[in-house]
Amino acid sequence: MHPNSTSPRTLLAVLALVLPLLVACGGAASTAPSGGTIGAQPPQAPVSSVGAVLPAATAAPAAAAPTAGIAAERADAAAPMAAIGGAPTSLPVPGVPQPTPAPGLPTQQYNALRAGEVDDNADFDSYLAYLNRSAGIRARPADVSERYLLRVNDAAGRPVLDARVRIFDGEQQVFEGRTYAGGKTVFFPRVAGVSGNDQQLRVLVEKGNSTVEGTLARGQASASTFVLRDAQAAPATPRLDVLFLLDATGSMGDEIAQIQQTIASIAERIDASQPRPELRFALVAYRDRGDAYVTQVHDFTPDVAQFRETLLATSAGGGGDDPESLNEALHAAVAGVHWADNAVRLTFLVADAPPHLDYPNDYDYVQEARNAVAQGIKVYTIAASNSGDEAEYVLRQIAQQTLAHFIFLTYQPGQNSGAPGETTVHQVDPQSFTVERLDDLVVQVVQRELAAAQGAA
Repeated sequence: MHPNSTSPRTLLAVLALVLPLLVACGGAASTAPSGGTIGAQPPQAPVSSVGAVLPAATAAPAAAAPTAGIAAERADAAAPMAAIGGAPTSLPVPGVPQPTPAPGLPTQQYNALRAGEVDDNADFDSYLAYLNRSAGIRARPADVSERYLLRVNDAAGRPVLDARVRIFDGEQQVFEGRTYAGGKTVFFPRVAGVSGNDQQLRVLVEKGNSTVEGTLARGQASASTFVLRDAQAAPATPRLDVLFLLDATGSMGDEIAQIQQTIASIAERIDASQPRPELRFALVAYRDRGDAYVTQVHDFTPDVAQFRETLLATSAGGGGDDPESLNEALHAAVAGVHWADNAVRLTFLVADAPPHLDYPNDYDYVQEARNAVAQGIKVYTIAASNSGDEAEYVLRQIAQQTLAHFIFLTYQPGQNSGAPGETTVHQVDPQSFTVERLDDLVVQVVQRELAAAQGAA
């Protein structure tokens, strides 16, 4: 046969190999969604060029939960991600049914994003040591070295969700929080600007018609527990609000489709759980000043399909410099949507860059974290690829101050992007976390929060 000639059978074989590759490499272009825009008008907050150099703690931390086990490789380490809206291919999370693939969605395949998780409140001493090691990081000052956990139970000893906790220094209110799942909130006197000379603070706890008053003695060695005898511990049917706060700048372009696909999978898996909570989703996408938008706010909806469409319409663009408008974005997530009453309220912040600290008339992420505590909103932060030291520092601040966890994508040894793997370059103890698929991990977080709201240990 002539060397340049090709038989029909050979052509068919080549096409059979090439066409699937072409399809896999394709993908429809995304368009930016419509949504509300939040403007920024508050005064400039101070910036610390030396991070939080902490004095010795004046209060012993509350009894800490054990850290996660030694990092272990799961059997599904290289399992490919299912199609957007389809069931994931890794081992299912117990008790969470897997959804069936939704029609009409793209079928592009990706490697599953993998992630680790640390709880800086559970290993508080290590977290304080990390803050001191990172004293040169540019960040908002927030001295969290003095910390008090306040628990609220009903007469039967069950944790009370969404109780209002206020703390007074004399007649001045210095703290307000709503109890999270598990009946807890957290108070940092030095972040609140309370004088070190004031050793006795008044605590007022309320829910419905039930009220209890007590005292917080500074320097005490354990958490304080308050009993609301007639309060409803939690609704009979759990209520769950989940907001995704997504950095949609150009630096996220390399993984925005994977993030979208992972979030879509998470939403459908939570929606399929039994018993199903009263579930709502919201999305806040953000970029930076000078981009097409700073924030796009999509308020809560119980319609998972509608939420997925909104999510998949979000595209990456803009940015330019490393910091982004995270201050304004966090304000939009806390104050720009309608959170449900008596609910488990969770935000998952996905970002790869720190906030701008040089903008005039901007919000302050430390104050927004305090506002989140006042509304009983936990902010779980997820560090995306190429997250640097400043991004890690800020994301850990936000998570720690809202009693949430710091989550980070994991990659091959020594890498902070590229193929998913089992390691991280972030400043966390490699023995303190395990590596999971990101969607598995987030679904497990939600399950833990719902279980805690119902009184599970």
